[in-house]
Amino acid sequence: MRTPLVVLALLALAAVPACVTSPSGSSATPLESTYWRLAELSGRPAVGAGGAREAHLQFGQDSARVVGSTGCNRLTGSFTRDGAALRFGPAATTRMACLDPQLNEQEQAFLAALQATERHEIVGDTLTLVGRAGPLARLTAIAK
Repeated sequence: MRTPLVVLALLALAAVPACVTSPSGSSATPLESTYWRLAELSGRPAVGAGGAREAHLQFGQDSARVVGSTGCNRLTGSFTRDGAALRFGPAATTRMACLDPQLNEQEQAFLAALQATERHEIVGDTLTLVGRAGPLARLTAIAK
């Protein structure tokens, strides 16, 4: 018969895999089928977050398609993911005029960040897009 201490140790070891995150750094929020609102870009808070023109991404569940908004224009494109590695294909965007200079600047920086993304991390409800030099953008999972 095992002593209570050994039984507790075995139970603790059995629970460890449930605490380990996936290769993408994910805990509970999946990359796919989640509405990801842009919260930070190049270390600065996103413009228009929470408004009608917020920048966001949604990754397809059954396809390698990503759709969203730059804050000014709609976007669609492809992505590939292998563990933590994440790459975006060229994005197609609508061509509506963006009269707010801050939104216009953010749109260009967001599109550049997508192209520079090499990997991603998900911790809790935060998705971080990471490039060669470090974090490019942070997005937050929003219930829609």
